[in-house]
Formats: sequence, structure tokens, C-alpha cells
Amino acid sequence: MNRITKEPWFGKRRIGWGLNPQSWQGWVLTLILFLILILDGLYFYKTVLFVIILIVAIIFYLIVAFLTSEFLSYSRDE
Repeated sequence: MNRITKEPWFGKRRIGWGLNPQSWQGWVLTLILFLILILDGLYFYKTVLFVIILIVAIIFYLIVAFLTSEFLSYSRDE
């Protein structure tokens, strides 16, 4: 599988596991996720829609983060 961007938006964390934003696009995507989660909590708390928006936003973020990460640019020979 190939990365969908020329430069990685997310990279390996120095400490721990997971991905960390590396470019401005990664930081913007992370900021948008936080804004969606905050607005979701303010307007739809204690409803089913709150849970649906929460799950969809996090899954979308994880998919985009993986598809734009530096993990997809490594070859097996390295």
C-alpha cells in the first residue's frame, strides 16, 4: 500500500507508540478532530448522535493518519 501524499503528515513518536503530526496538514487535521469532538460534546451530549459522531470522527482521523504516515513509505529491505 502506498502513502496518498508525497510527504508524510504523520510520523513515529519518539517516545511511546503511535503517530505524531509532522507537517502543518497533520496539525490541521488534529485540530479539526479536537474541534469536532468539543462541539459534539457541547451540542449532542447524552444522545445517540454524540456516540455516532464520536466514533465516525475518530475512525476517519485514524484512517487518514495511517494513509498519510511515514510507515507506508518504508520498504522491506530497510
